[in-house]
Amino acid sequence: MGSPSSKDSQPELRALAAFMRHNVLARASKRNICRPRLWRQISRTQSSVQPRQRRDDIWIPSVNINKQDGPVDATQSLVKAGYLRQAYAGIYHMLPLGLRVQEKLERLIDKHMKSLKASKVSLSSISSQALWRRSGRLKAEAEFFTFQDRKDAHWLLAPTHEEEITNLLIGIVHTRQQLPVRLYQISRKYRDEKRPRGGLLRGKEFIMKDLYTFDNTPAEAHATYDEIRQAYRNFLDELKIKYVEARAESGDMGGNLSHEYHFPNAAGEDVVITCSKCDYARNEEFVSQGTFEPQILPPWSETESNLTTSSSRPLLEHDVISTDGHSLVRALARRPPNFPADQELGLRPLNGYAIKAALDGFLDLNTGVENPRQVFEQSVAEQSEKESPERREIYYVLDQDLDLDAARTVLAKDREWLAGQAIDAYIVSSPPDASNGIHLLKHQPDDPCPECKEGKLQLQKAIEIGHTFHLGTRYSSKLGLAVRSSGSRPQKGEEPTAVEMGCHGIGVSRLIAATTACLSDDSGLNWPRVIAPFEVAILVKQTDSERLSAAHKLYDDITLSDAGTSDVLLDDRADLSLGWKMNDADMIGYPVIVVVGKTFDQGEVEVQCRRLKVKQHVPIDHVVEFVHQLLRQL
Repeated sequence: MGSPSSKDSQPELRALAAFMRHNVLARASKRNICRPRLWRQISRTQSSVQPRQRRDDIWIPSVNINKQDGPVDATQSLVKAGYLRQAYAGIYHMLPLGLRVQEKLERLIDKHMKSLKASKVSLSSISSQALWRRSGRLKAEAEFFTFQDRKDAHWLLAPTHEEEITNLLIGIVHTRQQLPVRLYQISRKYRDEKRPRGGLLRGKEFIMKDLYTFDNTPAEAHATYDEIRQAYRNFLDELKIKYVEARAESGDMGGNLSHEYHFPNAAGEDVVITCSKCDYARNEEFVSQGTFEPQILPPWSETESNLTTSSSRPLLEHDVISTDGHSLVRALARRPPNFPADQELGLRPLNGYAIKAALDGFLDLNTGVENPRQVFEQSVAEQSEKESPERREIYYVLDQDLDLDAARTVLAKDREWLAGQAIDAYIVSSPPDASNGIHLLKHQPDDPCPECKEGKLQLQKAIEIGHTFHLGTRYSSKLGLAVRSSGSRPQKGEEPTAVEMGCHGIGVSRLIAATTACLSDDSGLNWPRVIAPFEVAILVKQTDSERLSAAHKLYDDITLSDAGTSDVLLDDRADLSLGWKMNDADMIGYPVIVVVGKTFDQGEVEVQCRRLKVKQHVPIDHVVEFVHQLLRQL
């Protein structure tokens, strides 16, 4: 069996300890041995097999316990507390403390993926560019890390795995009886960010959980989707951090149904809109409105006499250019009543996502161009110089509350600006009887809820930490993942059916930073119990043998109490003061801190929990129960 200290013997020793513990309990019940004496026996048995976890035994770079003036972002806080270090722009090394948090988070994710009967896989981070070309996602402007091997084969570092997981199942799943399939992985992903300035929230390398689902019919796929949404809620409930589940845009992922999961926080990149009374929740990017076919206007010269009417109320305007630079989009809406003065118009700009939605299927827009009109003018000039027959276009997108007559002032100015140019003009507007027309004004706080009509809208910045997508056949139809009706050979004339797919992600490294952003304070980090590097830290001066002995007993009793085992750390470092250790513990963010200090002489120790705002002297005999009461709330 080997020596008791050998690594290979640890599983056997732990099994032996469990057996001995069981026998001690059995004998105690027969002999009516008092419980404190019983637990001391068990503690001695356990500690002889599994040494106490000491602060000295874990490598943590020196923690900067001095408070910093001004705001500190989440990644800086993690670096400061010794959880990680930056290697390059957008790339970070996870250190022992950070790895403990990551591993606990992954185990929690595993638990909830198992509740869905999902099987864990590990796909390669290298993917074929040819595969992405077939799916239509290999674009020149995409943020891919691409490379060639010595045989000139073209590869990329995968930012996600829809293509690869679909390709994997093509050679395995052939019939309807082999579905459903649910596969997930927790892996490193790569994205060539142009400006990786968000730390772990937006890096070049990140860790993601991806769950991929495969079903026979849309109804089955939607049932799966609802199951996963519930599993996500259960997972986030365990973190005990306020979150919002919001309807979202699917974007380049494809599909027409998706939800995002957010932690409301000022450091977020998204704006989430919720209602004060109902469960209305939307990402600002999500626009549920119809698409209406553009109607061409008569040539500019023929409309000259009709473009003299002035609008009774000033208009709000917003310009956007198409991706090819050949089309200018001019969005127009009435200024709302009691709107701020002209110099404050930026308080309520038009919604760029609504403009894109109104032209979905007709025009691809680049909303990142700072001066769309200037780009369009240059495009018109180039067309004139080359005497190109290709005409340029202007699209006027009108808010539902705006008619063509009210927009004539803008049209008249543009006629003067572009007279004589080879330009076609189009109007995009809502029909009078449209129940879901074009709404271009951005929502504002206290606007009436569009769903329940009674509540007021609330807007808050938020950090996205998860996203669920119903993909439909977006990838299976393009890559060839289809199933037959039975296991027999294909019947004559039978067409295989494309598999219904879903993709459901959780940003693991992103969640670490988001949790830090939401729960840290001026004193340091503040972890939820379920993912804390250690749940309880016991602080004591090593030079006081009586207090040190009491700290050891507290460690053993908390670890093996009736209330359940806990992940405890003992800080008995000899070269540091108790005050320094307390500041160090606050910065690292243990959920519960037990200080064996001056009050020990009165039979008490100090128990702290910043998240619950607890700082209390507790009799030593009651510490174990008190600590577990706190842990159950965290």
